[in-house]
Amino acid sequence: MREISEKIEKNWASLLNQRSQNYLVRSKIDQNIAIANSNLSASFMGNRQLANHNTADIKYNLKKIAANNLTGTNSESENIELLFLKHQQRLNKKLAENSTELVEALEKLQLAHRQVMKTNEEIIKFNSSLIDSTSEIIETNQLPQSMQLSDESIVSELEKIEKDTAVTNTKLEKLSARAEEISQLSDKSSAELRAKREKIKENRDRISSLRANLSLWIE
Repeated sequence: MREISEKIEKNWASLLNQRSQNYLVRSKIDQNIAIANSNLSASFMGNRQLANHNTADIKYNLKKIAANNLTGTNSESENIELLFLKHQQRLNKKLAENSTELVEALEKLQLAHRQVMKTNEEIIKFNSSLIDSTSEIIETNQLPQSMQLSDESIVSELEKIEKDTAVTNTKLEKLSARAEEISQLSDKSSAELRAKREKIKENRDRISSLRANLSLWIE
């Protein structure tokens, strides 16, 4: 009995520590998801819209200057329009590809959520079964048949738990390391996002300056 009690305590210590590690890894994952979503939103709703606005003003300035400075032959206006048409076509294609990736990511998130709900249901069923078992003990003054294992069987089950815990610990170590790598990549992406925003703002200043003084170039 002492051996069994010691094994039980050892397993509890391992499993409670593992639960803490699980929650720590999950915290890192949730943080990474939040940062990734924030960066994605800022890149698309912020930087992308500012860059597109710059493109529109560049086109306006270019067409005005071309109309004034070029001869109007050799399909100059059409060539300019073609340049911007091809640019827009590439943007549309890339956006569709990116949206495809986001839909796939969303499907994986939904799958993860369904797995969480399934596990929650298992907890509910486990609790319900123990409520029933408690009632049975009150009525019969003995454990339910499924809980009447021999010492040998109990030791065997405890050893199975130990092996499974070790396997899960290995998975958690890898997950924790990967989550940390992703966190570092997210920090790098945030820095790149800020740098691109500054570049877009610099271009905005140059474009605005040119448009404000456009009369100097077309008169």
